[in-house]
Amino acid sequence: MEDMNYSKAVAELDEIVKKMQDPECSIDNLSTYTKRAKELLDYCRNRLTKTDEELKAILDSLQ
Repeated sequence: MEDMNYSKAVAELDEIVKKMQDPECSIDNLSTYTKRAKELLDYCRNRLTKTDEELKAILDSLQ
């Protein structure tokens, strides 16, 4: 996920959800989609946590 950013991750998650909701979605693909979605969710969660910590540090330095 070297070239990944938050916006790209969210967009890819949205595409995965659409694929999984498609009635034509093969049961064989569900595991692959779920694994990728978990990777993306982990990335987003970590990015949000890091950003929150950075913002708190910036705000603390202003006091």
